[in-house]
Amino acid sequence: MIRSAALILCLACAATAHAQPVQRVATLAPFLAELVFAAGAGGKLVGVSAFSDYPREARFLPVIADAGGVNREALLALRIDAVLAWKSGTPGKQIEALRQSGVNVIVVDGDRLDDIPRLLRRIGEIVGPADPAEQAAARFERELGAVRAQYGSKTEVSAMLEIWHRPLMTISGKHYMSDALLACGGRNVFADYPGVAPEVSIESVLKANPVAIIGAGSAQDERRFRESWLRFPALYAVKQGHLIYLEPDLIQRQTPRILDGIHRLCVALEGVRSSRQTSRAR
Repeated sequence: MIRSAALILCLACAATAHAQPVQRVATLAPFLAELVFAAGAGGKLVGVSAFSDYPREARFLPVIADAGGVNREALLALRIDAVLAWKSGTPGKQIEALRQSGVNVIVVDGDRLDDIPRLLRRIGEIVGPADPAEQAAARFERELGAVRAQYGSKTEVSAMLEIWHRPLMTISGKHYMSDALLACGGRNVFADYPGVAPEVSIESVLKANPVAIIGAGSAQDERRFRESWLRFPALYAVKQGHLIYLEPDLIQRQTPRILDGIHRLCVALEGVRSSRQTSRAR
């Protein structure tokens, strides 16, 4: 009886310890590192993946992963309690290999804009403390709600989001950037395409003939983005000068910072609406 009671007590203690927030965490995607800081747990982040450059503090942390994979030796040397992996971006084989090495891998995912506050709360549960994460999540929901209320019912602007130029790639309606466009009263002309980031032809863009073309690709700067589209003067967006360029990190990373990109996108689309109204009034 005494042994049974002791065993039950030990199991209860183990369960309680497992439920406690981790003290040392690493991340396998730049946006995950940014989310950890946004959730108020940056002090517990001890290892990151390549290109984890925001906030500034993330730049000085040890890099334990890049496009070539995870450096398990470097990761294990950090004596982490858990590593956060991205379901849509971290290969399953890497996750399994880490788990076989005894690493506590916690896989998170989210494809939509409304997943951001959920991810913040999840990180608050895993890493802690929960209160700052909840505050950040609630603030994001409040600000996004205000954007949707201000712009969501405005006159629709058809648009294409370019995320890569060679080959030409866009995003479908399954992506959070399409949600951002919708929040600003825009319509993704390739929303019904299969997949998340489909490759499209110039012919398909000409056929869709969007009112605006939005550049949010990491592959080029604003000048190159504009020059690449000026070769197609028959497009309405080109003819009217409705070429909008957004800083990639402000619209491509699934973190609270995307609100800055959304605000800029909404203002730009409002300019497109005003331009169209002025042209019709003449």
